[in-house]
Amino acid sequence: MKNVKLKNAQKLSRESQKHISGGDKELVCQSGCVKYYLSDGQGNCKAPPCNDLTGSEVVIDGRTQCCF
Repeated sequence: MKNVKLKNAQKLSRESQKHISGGDKELVCQSGCVKYYLSDGQGNCKAPPCNDLTGSEVVIDGRTQCCF
């Protein structure tokens, strides 16, 4: 029984890694605002997976978000 659980956990781990890294799917950058992003501290921001696009920090409903 332990071996079955271990194999299932390893399979889940591989699937998770593929999903996190994008796997074989192409990730599309969408316009809009996101709550989780990287800021340069000067009002500019980037949100994974679209690190090649630079957005602007905007306060929406009292929370700062990165908008493209």
